[in-house]
Amino acid sequence: MKYHYLMVALLVALAVLAAGCTGGGSTNATTTAPTSSSTTAPGTAGTTAAVTTAAPATLQTLPTGLGLAVSVNRQPYNRDIVVDFNGGAGQGSVTAMTVTVVRSDGTTETKPLDSRSGSEVTFTGSRGTDTVSVKASLNNGNTYRFFEQSLP
Repeated sequence: MKYHYLMVALLVALAVLAAGCTGGGSTNATTTAPTSSSTTAPGTAGTTAAVTTAAPATLQTLPTGLGLAVSVNRQPYNRDIVVDFNGGAGQGSVTAMTVTVVRSDGTTETKPLDSRSGSEVTFTGSRGTDTVSVKASLNNGNTYRFFEQSLP
């Protein structure tokens, strides 16, 4: 059990370090909320972003022990955006999740994301930079905007 907590702490530390060391230009992105793990599609470059706590217009930290993992990939051949839910310690506490894409032309699209590990939603991307954000409502009655990533 202690080994599990050590691995989670290590993954969070790596995510924070990678957030300060990565640059723009990646077409695939992975991020995690604290105390969760994430993956990037094989053979692709990924960037990791740390989650911060601030006002409602910014990202929010999920409660301790209720981390969630989401990965986002842009398809190189058609610019589609695929958002995958990878589970996490807080998976059983999720009552609803939504994914919103704001395209470079200003259009916005929101879709629900199932809280089963492996669930995914696909959006049609634009030729410009699109921004993906994910909100999760938990059984504690709160909704957290815990993920945001811009995709060039």
